[in-house]
Order: sequence, then structure tokens, then C-alpha cells
Amino acid sequence: MNEPWNLKSEDSRQPDSLPNFIIFCEDEVSEPIYLKYFETPLIKVNPIKKQLSKIDNVLKAISYCIKIGLLDPACESPCVQDESTHVWCVFDRDIEEDQTKIPIGHTSFNESIKSATASGLKVAWSNDSFELWILLHFEDIDIEDPLYKNRNRYYERLTDIFKSLPNPNEDLIKALRHASFNYKQDCKSENNFRSVVRSEIIKNIHLAIERSKKVEEHFSTLGYANHEKAPCTMMHHLIEELLEYGKKEIGT
Repeated sequence: MNEPWNLKSEDSRQPDSLPNFIIFCEDEVSEPIYLKYFETPLIKVNPIKKQLSKIDNVLKAISYCIKIGLLDPACESPCVQDESTHVWCVFDRDIEEDQTKIPIGHTSFNESIKSATASGLKVAWSNDSFELWILLHFEDIDIEDPLYKNRNRYYERLTDIFKSLPNPNEDLIKALRHASFNYKQDCKSENNFRSVVRSEIIKNIHLAIERSKKVEEHFSTLGYANHEKAPCTMMHHLIEELLEYGKKEIGT
């Protein structure tokens, strides 16, 4: 497993002179590939793969920060102490199929966000999954439709969208040859996510940010606990910060 304390620079830049985004990703493919796109000569973006979800993700991030001296565990109110290092936790609610496990899943989700914030870490969570953020690059969502509280709906919509894309590239054409094509099965591999999904959605980054903000604003007035905010994602906060520091020119 790629441990966060074994980060390596992939180029000749001087790491200490650049803002460094260390991002603990739940996913092994989609999130790291998507986020790496935002690295520029002005910032380093280090997505750490397979860091699990909810409290496990946050505890890994806190342990890393303590190990490299960004957090002092002896302080009553520990806080990240290096302004040039930005530590983010990216994870999903991932609603459980076993109904008996849902209450503790809600608690784990809420407490994870509280623990990260108390330690000065930032969280870009999605409820129910990261694919909601992908979907927002293409269309608005119906917040009142209960189907959008579950990732299965995102997969269904993304499947339909990619089936009907104009001018599909070679990789998508190859995937569409299978009658059983669906987003979850065919677009989450490393090659297809990079060449099919990321290449298609990047041009719509600002639309996704606007749509995501509208959803957040909707829930901000209701006094809900975080697990009740569904469908909702906070990915736009991370992306806006990456764009602010990295000055990435979208579409290049």
C-alpha cells in the first residue's frame, strides 16, 4: 500500500518552495487520477490511494500529520502547523446495504468530519459517493428525488450519458462495443477513467462547481446533520482551492 510518509517528488522542482496538497483518497483510481490533473508548476498534488473511508481515512491523515510534525498530539486543540502543506481527506458516505449497519455508518461519517475539522484537516466528502461529483459535470440533479441519495442512481445516469456522448474517442468506442456496457464496470478502470471520463469532464469543471454550490446552499438552511445531506458533495471546496493555488488552465 502506498503509505503517505513515503511520498516522492516526481520531478525536479524543490518541494519546500511549493504549496503541497496531500490528499487522502478513499478510492484507488477515480479520485487520484482526477485530482492529479490539477497539479501545475505552482503546486504539488499528492493523492494517496486506498486510504479507506470515514474515520479510517481521517485517522490515517492525522497519524501522518503527527509523524511528520504537522500535528502535536500533546496539545488539547491540535492543528496543522504548516501553512504550505494542505491535508485533505476525500471519502464517501457509502450507504450500507445491511440496514442494521446504517446507524453506526451515519455516526462514523459525522464524527469523521468533526475529527478532521478539529485537527485542522479539510474534508471533501460526498454523500453518497464521488460519482455524484462526476455527474454534476454533466447535469443538475433533483435534490428532492430520493433515488439520488444512492450511488446506483449516479451510475445509471452516467451510463446513459456516456452511451450518448457525441464524438466518442477510441477508448469509449471500444467499451461501448459490449452490450453490457455500464459506467461502474467499464469506466472506473485506470485507463478508461483517464482517457474517457476525465478527458470528457474536465472542460465542465466550473459547471460542476456551480451545481455543487447550489446543492450545498440548499442544505445549509435546513440544520441537517452531515449524513442527512444527500445528495450532496463538498468536492467543490477542494477543487476551488487547487485552482486558486495552481492556476490550472482548464482544458489544457
